Amino acid sequence: MRKIVLMLLAIAPLLGISQPEITSWKMNTNGQLASFWSPSGNPPTVTYSYMPTTDSADVLKVCYRTDSVWLYCKGMTFNMGKYMNPGNCSSKVYIYRIPRIPTVPSTKTISSKIGAIGVLVNGIPMYGLGDSKSWTGSTNSNMGGLGIWNVEVYKGEGVSLDTALSAHPQQQGAYHSHAKPRRLYQNTPTSQHSPIVGYAFDGYPVYGPYGYSTPTNSASAVSRMKSGYSLRSITTRTVLPYGVAITAAQYGPPVNTTYPIGTYCEDYEWLAANGGDLDKYNGRFCVTPEYPSGTYAYFTAIDAASTPQFPYYIGIEYYGKPDASCAGSGTTTGLKFPATGITCNTATNLDEIKKEFSFRIYPNPSNGNFTIGLEENTDLFKSVEVLSLMGQVVYNAELSGSKTNVVLPSDLSKGIYFVRVLGKQSQVYATEKITIE
Repeated sequence: MRKIVLMLLAIAPLLGISQPEITSWKMNTNGQLASFWSPSGNPPTVTYSYMPTTDSADVLKVCYRTDSVWLYCKGMTFNMGKYMNPGNCSSKVYIYRIPRIPTVPSTKTISSKIGAIGVLVNGIPMYGLGDSKSWTGSTNSNMGGLGIWNVEVYKGEGVSLDTALSAHPQQQGAYHSHAKPRRLYQNTPTSQHSPIVGYAFDGYPVYGPYGYSTPTNSASAVSRMKSGYSLRSITTRTVLPYGVAITAAQYGPPVNTTYPIGTYCEDYEWLAANGGDLDKYNGRFCVTPEYPSGTYAYFTAIDAASTPQFPYYIGIEYYGKPDASCAGSGTTTGLKFPATGITCNTATNLDEIKKEFSFRIYPNPSNGNFTIGLEENTDLFKSVEVLSLMGQVVYNAELSGSKTNVVLPSDLSKGIYFVRVLGKQSQVYATEKITIE
């Protein structure tokens, strides 16, 4: 029976039965621009400034043929969460390729600890289990490292992740998610099967935390999918999980108050005795609303209190064969869309319009009375908004031709504000700063 189901899955793209790998993406259909919250100060005293950008949010292009789906996105979304690590989010160029007919190899591929392992439906990369640090015995530190005992990301960086997507930017500004993407499933009741939140690079979907209690019965109750991983019962780090031997030079630090159990990815192991719903790859074969005939699927791991649980998205290894051009990628994959033989869904041409469109503000600085000048008078543009650095709209009005006079409230505080021009569908075309003196 299982072989029949797998055969149906293989030919489904050809029959048009279900194509969630094409239709699940959050496309930018209204020109929405990305925005984030810039942090300043040190925990626990961190303040935030709301930062609109001129970069397009979410997924901008999806192209496909029988064997693959290609995505084009900037790695940005609207109103990214309040993370605590220093640095600002910046736009990148991502082109990803997702297999449409996944294959299951006998020899598995280890998932990247510090690079991308998949992509969320809004174009934000999903990163792996490590925080880029690992133990070096010769220096007795986690700086640099041998890559044997890898600092577990939620232990090392969990406090810095936002609550929107459990994400933050790395040093070069690439915003990425490590754990539960709450925003992508929060509007689905826990009594319903979670939606697809992304795809791993082996072509299998990643769902939110809830699935059918009986894997192949869509009429069964919905329950939280429990991870099968647990902390190992060890006091020394001289053997890797599952009894893998290492040399003395590869030993990790003893388990103590400085390096407690759970510090490293290798402090965890998957055990059938744990009674989890998910296998060691953090997935299972099951039916879902998008795959009524069944598929292998990963699930977001959380505990009963909704705290992210190891291994978060996928396990130590991929279940399927990942696309080598994407797995572990950083800010760009170097992929290109095929010149022929593909069908493409493009969000709109608004991205190109925004590149060409700008407006003038004068005088700037201003006493609160200023003029907006459009480079061209077009029906595309409808209104103007003025926002504080915290993202509060302090003024809005309809545009009036090529020049619109703005008079801000007299009691408005002095400082820097954002002025943005919107289209008829409330899409943001351009944003400029103004100083009110």
